[in-house]
Amino acid sequence: MYNRLISYAYKYDLLTGEQFAFKDGKFTELASQTFIKCIQEVLDNRSNVTGIFLDRTKVYSVLNRHFYWGN
Repeated sequence: MYNRLISYAYKYDLLTGEQFAFKDGKFTELASQTFIKCIQEVLDNRSNVTGIFLDRTKVYSVLNRHFYWGN
């Protein structure tokens, strides 16, 4: 299934250049470096930077499964 989905995404050019997940040669280190570079460029232009970070590690453990999926 993964191979079919990724082939479809590449065929129809659905992944942007900023997409790091599911792309060959794109790693979390590169995503972090790109993120930091973007922040540095904004700060170099003497603009403000605001970040919102969400921790979704336990998001599924707090859902009421009976409400969403029944039984």
